[in-house]
Amino acid sequence: METNKERILALVRRAVDDVNEQLDEGVKLGADPDTVLYGRGARIASLTLVSFIVAVEENIREDFGLSVTLANEKAMSMEHSPFKTLGSMIGYVTDVVAEAQGK
Repeated sequence: METNKERILALVRRAVDDVNEQLDEGVKLGADPDTVLYGRGARIASLTLVSFIVAVEENIREDFGLSVTLANEKAMSMEHSPFKTLGSMIGYVTDVVAEAQGK
């Protein structure tokens, strides 16, 4: 049986693939945890980041049956943005899903 972390990795990768279908070859998101999503070194525009976050939220709804908002006040008030890299976002999504599940 898949763990939440494995399910989250899969749904984030699907969101990466969905967003990449809309991007030009030179600006595609990488699937590596060190891929920069936001700030210095990011290869995508802020609007693309928003599309990516929405795609992840939709995948959470489909896979877990949970309605969550990732770009919320909690995320924006964190000292280090959970959207800085793909790895930090996966960690954040894991925490958000666990919290929504009451774990």
